[in-house]
Amino acid sequence: MRHEFVKREGNSRLILIFAGWGMDATPFRHISRPGYDTLVLWDYRDLTADWSLVSEYEEIVLIAWSMGVYAASMSIHAIDRQISTRIAVNGTLSPVDNLRGIPEAIFEGTASSLDERNLRKFFRRMCGDRQTTERFMLAAPSRPVGELVDELRAIYPEPWFANPKVSEWDLAVIGRDDAIFPACNQQRAWQGTPVAVVDRPHYIDLQEIADAYVIDKERAADRFGSHRDTYDSNTPVQKSIVDSLVADIYRTGANRQLSVAGTSCLEIGCGTGSLTRHLARLTSRGFLHLWDIAPCPPEGMTEAKFTSCDAELRICHTPSGRFDVIASASTIQWFNSPRRFISECHRILRPGGLLILTAFVRGNMHELTTAGASTLNLPDERRWRAMIPSGFDILSWATADYDLAFPEPVDVLRHLRLSGVNGLDRSSRTTAGPSIIHRYPRRLDGQCHLTYRTIRMILKKQENV
Repeated sequence: MRHEFVKREGNSRLILIFAGWGMDATPFRHISRPGYDTLVLWDYRDLTADWSLVSEYEEIVLIAWSMGVYAASMSIHAIDRQISTRIAVNGTLSPVDNLRGIPEAIFEGTASSLDERNLRKFFRRMCGDRQTTERFMLAAPSRPVGELVDELRAIYPEPWFANPKVSEWDLAVIGRDDAIFPACNQQRAWQGTPVAVVDRPHYIDLQEIADAYVIDKERAADRFGSHRDTYDSNTPVQKSIVDSLVADIYRTGANRQLSVAGTSCLEIGCGTGSLTRHLARLTSRGFLHLWDIAPCPPEGMTEAKFTSCDAELRICHTPSGRFDVIASASTIQWFNSPRRFISECHRILRPGGLLILTAFVRGNMHELTTAGASTLNLPDERRWRAMIPSGFDILSWATADYDLAFPEPVDVLRHLRLSGVNGLDRSSRTTAGPSIIHRYPRRLDGQCHLTYRTIRMILKKQENV
C-alpha cells in the first residue's frame, strides 16, 4: 500500500482513511478534524504497510471506503489496539459477492474492459449525478489504467492472503443510491453491525463522515473547562439525571457494594462533581478515582485521586480487574466508540464489579434537528443495549425524557452555550445560528422546548467471568 499524510500537525490522534479502488490521496486532501492528523492509504495490489508511521498516535479513528473496507479488515491487525472506532462506508468484508458485495458479473466486466473511457464511466456511476461527478473530477486520482487492472486482479478471483478478517466494526454507512456496492447487499453483509443509511451514491465525501462521527475532543475539553462556573446553574437536566441514577443505586442495593471498606471506585467524566459528591459519601471507607478530560478536579474533592486524561484512551492501558465500581454520568456519548469503552470497562472490573452509566439517546434535542442543526449521532436504545457484553448482568435499565421550556429560540442557544459542551456540531454553532433561531419550533403553549432523551443502566460483571 501507498500512503500520504494529508494533514500532519503533531496531534496525538489520527484519522486513518483506507481509500477505495483506483484512488490515490488527491480526493481526500481536504479531510480534516480538529485535534487529528489525517493519513490516507491506497493501492491494494500489496497489503503490507509500515505501521511505524502511526506508532506515535494514542488514538486512531479508522474510516474505510468501498474496497478499502476489505483492505482494512485484512491489514490492521498490528495496530488494532490503537483504533478506537472502525467506520465502514459503502463497502463490505466480501468485496466480490453476488449477495454481500459487488456482483461478480459487474466486477468482471469492469476488470476486462477497463480503459480511460470506461474509467470515466465508472466515476460517473460512482458519483451518481452530474454535479457530484464534476466536483469529484476536480480532485480526481491520477493512476495508470494498467495499474488499476492489476489492483482489481489482486482482489478477485484469488484473495490477497489468508490473514483472518477483522470483522467487528462499529458502524456501516450505506448509500441508498450506491450503484457499485448495492445497498441491499450491504444490508445483508452488515447484519449485526449498527447501520446508518444515507441518501448518497457510492461516492460520499468522507469529510461528511468525519464531521458526523469523529468527536472533537479537544474542543469539548476547552468548552467545558471555560464554562465550569456556569455549568451547574444551567444544567437542571443533568442534576435530575444524577438524582435518578442515585435512586437506582439505592434501589438495586449497589450502594451497599460501594460502601464496603476498601472498595475501589472510578468515576469517568466527573465534571463539576454532581455524581462525584454522592460517590464520595458512599465510598468514604474506600478509594475514589476521578478521570476527566478537563484539567481541574471538582471543588472539595481533595480525598479523591484526580487524573486529567482522555478516558477512552486511558482505559485501554489500565490493568484488568483494577476496579470494583466504574461510574459515569452523561459522558460516554462523547467517545468515538462507546461500545469498545463498555467492553474495556468489563475487562478492568473485578468479578462482581458494577458499571453505573447514564448517556443520551437518539432523538436527544430533536428540536434542534428540526431547526436544521446538526447534532451528535447518538445510538438508539436498542443499539445501547446491543453494546453490553455477554459477561454483564443488567441490574437496572431505564430511559427518561426531560423537557425544558424557553421563551425564545435564542434562549435555547444561550442555555447550550452556558452549559459548555453541547450536542451541536461546529458548523451549527458558528454559521447556522440565525437559521436555527428562525426555524426553531414552538409548541402550542408558545414556548420553545428542548427535549433531553436519556438512558440509565447499572450492570454487574458476572462472578465467573
